Amino acid sequence: MNQVPIKTLSNRRPTGRCYRRGFSLLELITVMSITSLLAGLLLPALSSVRENAHRVLCGSNQRQLGQAITMYSNSRRYQIPIASVLDGEVPDPSLLSRVRTGVRYHDAKVAGGNPDRVPRPLQDSSFDGLGRLYRWHYCGEPETYYCPSHEGEHSVEECQDMWKAERINEDLHGNYHYTGHKDWRTGKRKTLLQGEKLILITDGLRTKSDYSHGVGYNVLRGDGSVAWKDDVITRAKLTALPPMSIDDLRDLDDLIYDVFSGQ
Repeated sequence: MNQVPIKTLSNRRPTGRCYRRGFSLLELITVMSITSLLAGLLLPALSSVRENAHRVLCGSNQRQLGQAITMYSNSRRYQIPIASVLDGEVPDPSLLSRVRTGVRYHDAKVAGGNPDRVPRPLQDSSFDGLGRLYRWHYCGEPETYYCPSHEGEHSVEECQDMWKAERINEDLHGNYHYTGHKDWRTGKRKTLLQGEKLILITDGLRTKSDYSHGVGYNVLRGDGSVAWKDDVITRAKLTALPPMSIDDLRDLDDLIYDVFSGQ
């Protein structure tokens, strides 16, 4: 009687297919845990690298503005761009980040709410402060006036079209705070002849969101040098909104004055 051979693992013929064991749930959880741990360790480092790169770009922007101010000043007996906010009866240093003045709503109300009836000199939007460098082609790239770390209002994307518009309704601001053409308390004119003793530009100082780097700011001096200054106290003194009262304006005035005095 013929016996039918019993197939065992040893005498099976290969079928050409390769079977592999998949990951177990425990192995999958372990891999995911390790990945999450590594991501948690690396992300802060990557954020720090990005912020350091932004600081360098911010300093480069200020250096370009410094070169533009030097060229502007050389043709004007060392005078630096005028900031009209310092020439009023009550100087407002909180507006020293303004680069262009817009046609405001209350100006239009003078003509019964019709902007077309406002006299032409009032309609014209004028570049002011650092904006004069753009107006006279010393620094013609709007991106230079904006810090790459800035995340608040007045971003370069938001304001891009306002630089080239024939006229604007609202004031245009950059991200850098300008010292202005004179000491707004003593009235003494500032010139590039003051060299390194003159602080020309810092990061924005109007609100917390204008203080782009959070833990300090770049400083451009009259000799063209740019340096980083660690400062976590200044941001703590800034408010979330622009000055809303005389007391707020006075406090901000003191803060800005101290920064530009190098104190």
